[in-house]
Amino acid sequence: MAALALASGALLAPSAAHADSTTDNAATQSNDAFGRAVGTERTGLYNSDDVRGFNPVEAGNARIEGLYFDQIDRIPGRLRPVETIRVGLSSQRFPFPAPTGLVDYELVKLSDHFEGHTKLQIAEFNSPDLRLQLKMPLDGDRLGLFAGGGMRFLNRAEGEKSFVYNYAALLQAKPYAGATIMAFGGLSHTSDDEARPVLFPTGSVLPPEVPRRVFLGQSWAKRALDTPFYGAVVKLPIGAFRLEAGLFYIERDFHTFYADILNGISPSGAVASRFIIADGGNVDQSLSGEARLVREWGTGAVHHALTLSLRGRHKQRLFGGSQTFALGQSSAIAEDFRSAPSFTVGAKSRDDVKQLTYGLSYNLFWTGRANFDASISRTSYRKALDFADPARLDAVTRDAPVMFNVAGSYALTRRLTIYAGAAHGQEEAQIAPDIAINRDEAPPAVHTRQLEAGLRYALTPHIGLVAGVFSISKPYYNLDPSLRFRQLGTIRNRGIELSLTGEIVPGVTIVAGTLLLDPRISGEAVDSGLIGPRPVGQIRRRSVANLDWRLQGGKSAWSFDLALEDLSARNANARGTLSAPPHTTINLGARYRFTMAGLKMLLRPNVQNLFNSYGWNVSSSGGFTYVPSRSGTLELLVDF
Repeated sequence: MAALALASGALLAPSAAHADSTTDNAATQSNDAFGRAVGTERTGLYNSDDVRGFNPVEAGNARIEGLYFDQIDRIPGRLRPVETIRVGLSSQRFPFPAPTGLVDYELVKLSDHFEGHTKLQIAEFNSPDLRLQLKMPLDGDRLGLFAGGGMRFLNRAEGEKSFVYNYAALLQAKPYAGATIMAFGGLSHTSDDEARPVLFPTGSVLPPEVPRRVFLGQSWAKRALDTPFYGAVVKLPIGAFRLEAGLFYIERDFHTFYADILNGISPSGAVASRFIIADGGNVDQSLSGEARLVREWGTGAVHHALTLSLRGRHKQRLFGGSQTFALGQSSAIAEDFRSAPSFTVGAKSRDDVKQLTYGLSYNLFWTGRANFDASISRTSYRKALDFADPARLDAVTRDAPVMFNVAGSYALTRRLTIYAGAAHGQEEAQIAPDIAINRDEAPPAVHTRQLEAGLRYALTPHIGLVAGVFSISKPYYNLDPSLRFRQLGTIRNRGIELSLTGEIVPGVTIVAGTLLLDPRISGEAVDSGLIGPRPVGQIRRRSVANLDWRLQGGKSAWSFDLALEDLSARNANARGTLSAPPHTTINLGARYRFTMAGLKMLLRPNVQNLFNSYGWNVSSSGGFTYVPSRSGTLELLVDF
């Protein structure tokens, strides 16, 4: 019956949402290997930065409690203790899914009793971390308040430091049966965040191994930003209908910003040209949300749902006016400290996006047998660019595409379910990177198409295998040889994704997955030899595995866990003449659960990159940063 449960959309059921609790365990609370975060732990192939080779948050594919949300930056973890990546089967019975996958956040849930959670942690590289959260009933389960906050002094993997604090609160009301109203807000603040150097090699030669845990940046290049976030979610039964609505405001305010670019790295570590980009006063803000009217009906095993949706956003950006300071020749492997320059941030350009989308979605669910989804939407999109430079022409872009989604699944046997889907949507394009001469410019939204199909097979009543194939195409934006960020063609990502999850024997849980990806660019830039056919920074294979072993058949106070990630080589420059080598990292951890003074406690040691492997991360613009060295954490969590 495991296959039928997935076909029925059982993954959409709310999970127990505890943030930084002694019960957090992402491995045992994952239904597949496609990406899930519970508290501060994460499993799976994908995350909010990378799904099937694309960034779902940049594309505008975030949801809060299933409702549309235009996410600009990370929202306080206090408010959204559970994050799920929805692709393939897990996106079915989910109205208006996005072509390249969704990031779905669950808000913290309150009950009729008091709960408190405290976390004391010595994080990576001796970074102290303190968090406190309270769930307080004000009127039984009809009215409750959540409040939480934390602070962390970060000693980062590259030797630099920063200070982070955040706080959040949520008020939850249940005025009558089945009705929920939540209002919430929070702020994340980062200061003294020293910019790490980003390396851009010369030609087809890899950078040398940069010494890790040595700060090689500039001590005065410190970034500071605030990210306020506010919103409300309403879910109300109204007669035969259900109203679901959410309104969200998020802002990212960079008070100061620096980027440290090392260009032309030779094998000896010599840098041909180093420059610092200094900026400040850049503000991104978005007001977004969705209102739905849902009608459900059916008898026996067959159920129907019809959803009428209106979603929209108003996004505004201030960007530009940065100053670039050429530092000349330098070194990527040795300290090269310079004096802080004085500068004044120039006038800002404005980017204003307004979008309104209305749509209709239908779902047919046949218990234990089949599922069918269909949706159609029409959007009105307007993007206006007002450049501070009077020599540049302002631009207005309009678009009004029709978007659709069709998907379904069918249980061939009690163990085997097949699924397929097709989608055409509109998504945001990537913003120009720091090294671009038109840094921070955002192209207009692009059209995206996806086809996918696959199966789920219940190997045992407790272990499920999901295998799927997909093909996604969209316009490809990146740097041309002059470092201008622009459209260079069309990218098509074809892939195979595999997921194996479940309890092997009592107490032993596995979450394992593999992505085989074939990304390819086509268009005039490839045909003329301006760029190669492979996108920069994308891997061809990723394999992950999480193994959690709780002794005594799952009843012991002790458990041990192992996490593995194995990445293939990846293309590292536009012409395809340089590759970052493959690398593997292994993390090893344990949990000890105990009670003291009537309080539930959890002691959790963990070692990241156990064998201290050296590897490179490569951005989509070709920038190199190294994989962090071996580090350890020690956490004490208390539930009271």
